[in-house]
Amino acid sequence: MIWPTFEGNKKIPEGHYTFKFNREPELLGFTYKDKDGQEKKGRKIKVYATTYDAVSNDEYRIIDAIVAWEDRYADLCAALRVEHGRDLQMEGAVFQADVKYEADKNDPTKAYPRLVNIKPHDDVPQGKDVGGDDIPF
Repeated sequence: MIWPTFEGNKKIPEGHYTFKFNREPELLGFTYKDKDGQEKKGRKIKVYATTYDAVSNDEYRIIDAIVAWEDRYADLCAALRVEHGRDLQMEGAVFQADVKYEADKNDPTKAYPRLVNIKPHDDVPQGKDVGGDDIPF
């Protein structure tokens, strides 16, 4: 028997890519401690996207969590032309971003891919308005 090549999630190389949401982003609540040690509540958006590298013919998946106070969050909203206060479906939306690896603060042997320098794609499809007053991000 010839065993097939492992087809798991390949590690995406750092670089510039065009991404497409392959599922809806998730809005997650979390708790953290501020610089004074006080417990606070925050929100973050977890995004799921894919990209294709034409040189290597590889498809890559990325999952990134972006807190609402990061500049990356504002950049993502601007790139996707998010209208706040609208309930939008973003699956299939396209944007451009660089991938940079960030070391884990608790374990420097681990690093995670992060979306940075997020920009609109030339043909950015806007999110589909599904009504309502609360949006996922």
